[in-house]
Amino acid sequence: MHYTYSEKKIGSSFTLVSGNNISAALETATKDLKFFWNQGSKEVKMKVNHLPISLMPNQIACTNYNQEVMLISDRTELVALFFNREFYCIHTYDQEVSCNGLLFFGSDPTAILQLDSDEKEKLSMLIHVLQQEFIIHDSNQEEMLRILLKRFIIRLTRLGRRQLLKSSGKQDEIDLIRSFNVLVEEHFKEKKTVAEYAELLFKSPKTLSNVFSKISKTSPLQIIHERIVTEAKRLLLFTDMPIKSIGYDLGYEEYSQFSKFFKKAVGLSPGEFRESKE
Repeated sequence: MHYTYSEKKIGSSFTLVSGNNISAALETATKDLKFFWNQGSKEVKMKVNHLPISLMPNQIACTNYNQEVMLISDRTELVALFFNREFYCIHTYDQEVSCNGLLFFGSDPTAILQLDSDEKEKLSMLIHVLQQEFIIHDSNQEEMLRILLKRFIIRLTRLGRRQLLKSSGKQDEIDLIRSFNVLVEEHFKEKKTVAEYAELLFKSPKTLSNVFSKISKTSPLQIIHERIVTEAKRLLLFTDMPIKSIGYDLGYEEYSQFSKFFKKAVGLSPGEFRESKE
């Protein structure tokens, strides 16, 4: 299965693909948000930014366009949805699906959701309807595909609130955490403290930390540090940038500061980490 909708004028793209077609589709989906659904009975092994991930039966992984995805085991029963911001921008239309900062760019770098039998049935029906809409070429096709994608995202967002957070919390508390996660994604290179993000959110650092302690599995400072480490690893693994330049790019004027931070977080110096993955 391999269906793609594209609109050349604005560059919008939405793809539904399965099995051995996924690897080829990944090569042209570098700017897409992605869902990977293991519909089989065996685990599917993946690497996201070089980190191994086991996607178990009836699990869905959510990855963003800053992540390098590689499939390293049989993907016969895997189904994937890719879409770019021109087709549907989760930032602009956050109020519609509320997934920004939860499924994507959230506390979990790669959010993984477990489907029960009821969710599996409902999402399978959505995939089936999507397949039908991909082959209907009329003036309403794009909007129908977008509506179905939004339904898919909303169902996963509801699951994410239950599975990715420590407790449900109030809506304004969940939105505060999502907003914090999005701000970290935007500013992690120049802002390194909880206080700086609290100021952007018009909250005190204590209020922010209390909300995270109540409903999040990670602290705000952990999220900041993990995002910096994730980007450092990506640049070390997938670029030829000098290590000092990487540190500077991540907001460390002194290489020693970057090296000390990275080694404390990873257990290896940046140079040792790059060499260990060659």
